[in-house]
Amino acid sequence: MKTKLSLLSILFVLLALLALSSCCDTPSVESSIAEKFTAYYKPSESFETIANLVKDKRIVILGECGHGDGRTFKIKSEIVRYLDSVGDYTLILEGMNPFDGAILNKELPVLIINTSWLNVGSSWNSLWSHTEEASKLVDAMNKHQIDFYGMDVNPSYCNNFEIAYLSNLFYSDSIMKQNMFDYNWKRLLDINKNMLNLNDSVIQDIDYQYYDSSLLAMKNKLNNENVSFNKDAVLLLIDNMLSFSNLAKCGFSNTCDSCINCGNTIRDRQMADNVAWYLNHHPEKKVIIWAANFHGAKAISQIKYGKEPDPELYDKYTLLGEHLANMFQNQVYSVAFTSGGGEVGYFYQDESYPIEPDSTSVEFALLHRDIKYGYLDFGSHPEFEDVPFHSILLGYHNKIGKWAKSFDAIFYIREQHRATQVIEQ
Repeated sequence: MKTKLSLLSILFVLLALLALSSCCDTPSVESSIAEKFTAYYKPSESFETIANLVKDKRIVILGECGHGDGRTFKIKSEIVRYLDSVGDYTLILEGMNPFDGAILNKELPVLIINTSWLNVGSSWNSLWSHTEEASKLVDAMNKHQIDFYGMDVNPSYCNNFEIAYLSNLFYSDSIMKQNMFDYNWKRLLDINKNMLNLNDSVIQDIDYQYYDSSLLAMKNKLNNENVSFNKDAVLLLIDNMLSFSNLAKCGFSNTCDSCINCGNTIRDRQMADNVAWYLNHHPEKKVIIWAANFHGAKAISQIKYGKEPDPELYDKYTLLGEHLANMFQNQVYSVAFTSGGGEVGYFYQDESYPIEPDSTSVEFALLHRDIKYGYLDFGSHPEFEDVPFHSILLGYHNKIGKWAKSFDAIFYIREQHRATQVIEQ
């Protein structure tokens, strides 16, 4: 009897070990996807491939996992310059307002703007424009070797002059200066300053009502008049001022119960409208958008947010990439950037943060391939379209989702480094 039991026990252990071995030999989804990445020794080796993939697209979105990713900035800058060398592109920037773009591109008169300070470095958010990694791109934009424009609702250089600028612009035009004295420009200026300084708590509801109603009245008057300046650019300026007013009203929050008026909803919708405005006014142009992976997502609802108190938060969002994909169907190619190691951090802070991919993530699986750079075009692998897998593409936080529905490609960097401050010459 004991012999039988012993044999059965041994047989059971052997079967269990066999099952365990069989389980471990089955590659994970993440490992299967990692094997499909094309490996590159240098980032530039991928540029021709990327150019061929996007040649029939009007909108190319280049994302980034975090706003302190120095090596990503450098590679994105190089991709922009390469694509521009083989095609006619305009670079559209997160962190620059369309008003700045209109002034810098001489679509609107300078008027009261201080030209000695107005340049890409002051108008594009310093997160990028003051980094060594993006410095060659900034220099090329300042020299107008690369066409560029802004798309962001958030403040940049010219926002400080919006109200004063409108006043001066309207009074300089023989038609618009009529009836302009109905506006309390000093009050509008004070409200605008408080919003730009994020002092939303000192602005009363009656102030917002006055601000919005005044801008809407200006917009209505503009729509009905022939003026001496670029009317469409000024109408876009007013639309962005109204959107920023809505951001201030919700306290610049990215979360709320309905997400109808939360920051991401307002900002991403207006950014998409700004890009559409540019494309509609420049029908011969194609654009490259510089933004975060998050904003470039074409279907963020396919990714599980997974954090309390609202694990399904992403279900409520429609972001820049999705808006554009709906507006320009089959014309958007969105590339998400990610990393397998190294560190990230803002150049103006002392802290650095290590990148440590979760063991379930595709980035962790890529580490086992021991490649410096990798590129995966999901269009070449339709088998992954409905496959959920883990990745740290959004802020280096591990999440599961159908990533191939949100992005057209992933650019992998094995070793990230933090952004460094530009060295002044």
